[in-house]
Amino acid sequence: MASTLKHVVWVSLLGGLLAGCGDNAEPESEALALPAQLEQAHITDQARVAGLDLVLWNQGGGCQLQSGKAQPPVWLKPMAPCHFIKSPGRDQVQVFRLDKTTQIVAVVGTPAKQWRCGQEVQGLVINGSHFKPSTYIMQGSVYCADQGLQNFQYGLFAKP
Repeated sequence: MASTLKHVVWVSLLGGLLAGCGDNAEPESEALALPAQLEQAHITDQARVAGLDLVLWNQGGGCQLQSGKAQPPVWLKPMAPCHFIKSPGRDQVQVFRLDKTTQIVAVVGTPAKQWRCGQEVQGLVINGSHFKPSTYIMQGSVYCADQGLQNFQYGLFAKP
């Protein structure tokens, strides 16, 4: 009799567990919902290079660079969120010195699956108090903000 009672209890518990897993489960064919982009513009990264305060903005999914309040913002090719490339193992922006007056920093964007990684990198050529985005865009691989770039890659951004 005790054996039959145990059997009934186990069957009841198992039936209750299975009933809880039934119709309320989500269909496997539904895709996961991606987090919505913030509708208002927000800062994704900032740095101080060669006396310039550089700020990267996510402006409706586009990457916008601003330096100070007086200069108009500049749109960059990589899509937001975008980040400055950092020196490997450090939390400082990687700065490549081309010559005595010209420095280059790089911005990664067009997001990939990894955190702070993207599929496009664009350089910012800084000369004195002026800067301009490079015409050359690195594409075709995944680049991460915390892994840095090689010197020859910075040299490609300097070409007109």
